[in-house]
Amino acid sequence: MTNRVVITGAPGTGKSTILSLLEKRGYPIHLEMARALIAEQQDLGTDLVPWKNHADFGFELFKRQKEQYFNAQANAYNFYDRGVPDNLGYLRRDGLQNHALEEEAAGLIYHKEVFLTPPWEEIYGNDEVRWEDTQLMLEIHAALKDIYEFFGYQITEVPKLSPEERVLFILKRLGLK
Repeated sequence: MTNRVVITGAPGTGKSTILSLLEKRGYPIHLEMARALIAEQQDLGTDLVPWKNHADFGFELFKRQKEQYFNAQANAYNFYDRGVPDNLGYLRRDGLQNHALEEEAAGLIYHKEVFLTPPWEEIYGNDEVRWEDTQLMLEIHAALKDIYEFFGYQITEVPKLSPEERVLFILKRLGLK
């Protein structure tokens, strides 16, 4: 059976570190599509970035996330740095809810338990594509929780522990450790 496990959370909450450790353990991982799309569009000098054209950015991101969803390794636990609902939660937060995309996303089923990394200022760092302040991090956290609940997922908050302990927490919850 193919399992698609989402690790989500506001920017800078340790998702990528957790995924890197899961990859070292041999699990297939799927990197965050939004970050890659933003970097790509910045390099191209286009306006297809969320702070300039969020609606079109969200549509393009959805297409790429959908492709990523179908690239899961069969008969394995696949771990995703954000799932399709993340994008839809961001769109809703900005008043750009897309009902057509939400309907289509309902057919893209992930593992019933979604792992949410909470805002954690002590590990947060800004860079060229991560610029959110603390208030925005909290808003994003709430939007992500809301969208995954909307789609009927069980949300499990990942404790603020060392990266390796966070990985072990997730693997134990999944019955893999």
